[in-house]
Amino acid sequence: MTASCRGRLNSLSLLQRCKVTGNDGDIGHVRLALFDTVDWRIHFLVLESSPWLFGRWVLILPSLLLQPIERGSMHMDVSRRTVRTSPTLHPLQDISVQQARSALLHYGQPVPPAADVPLLIETALLDCELSSGGLGIGRVVDLVYDDVDWTLRYLLVDTAAWWPGGHRVLIGVRWIEAIDIEAKQLRLSVDRAAIRASPPFQDIASIDREYESQLHRGHGRDRYWIEPPLAA
Repeated sequence: MTASCRGRLNSLSLLQRCKVTGNDGDIGHVRLALFDTVDWRIHFLVLESSPWLFGRWVLILPSLLLQPIERGSMHMDVSRRTVRTSPTLHPLQDISVQQARSALLHYGQPVPPAADVPLLIETALLDCELSSGGLGIGRVVDLVYDDVDWTLRYLLVDTAAWWPGGHRVLIGVRWIEAIDIEAKQLRLSVDRAAIRASPPFQDIASIDREYESQLHRGHGRDRYWIEPPLAA
């Protein structure tokens, strides 16, 4: 058994403000992340290009971005020409299966049979109301992802509506039982008692393995990572 390769945990709100540069100049800014709710992987990012490309919205693969985010900027190991010819996404339209396939082919990636899995944008989950057992849990205010494998890990939830003086907490995305995007409702498999016992969220930089372990223990959940073997 080997340890999993772990990146830093970052928020999509921070990623959304990031400037992206290419091998021959500025490309644009990240506007949206597109992910599925099967394995919660971020498949694509949507960039609003700089004036050099007339502000077009284009699809890129997150694997092309060199991490970590430094001072609100990331570098993408491609040329402007590659971005210029990448699939364009209309700001008011969802990504189609054909656009997803075209983007993978454009960047030289294989198109898996599951490429037609419906993709959501991060704004679909923001402001969703969470409930458990018919009781309100809170409202989604941000999403937290791993910046190496580009997988969503947590919802950042504001609990103030039912817990006066309460704090913001992290909820694992895999603890979601049901999603109703149109109604902006998420049903969870955790309860208020466990939420109250959750370690308070301070900031992204404060999330470490000890914090995550405490969070998972409090909810009676298995940890998603693989621990390295103990030294003999």
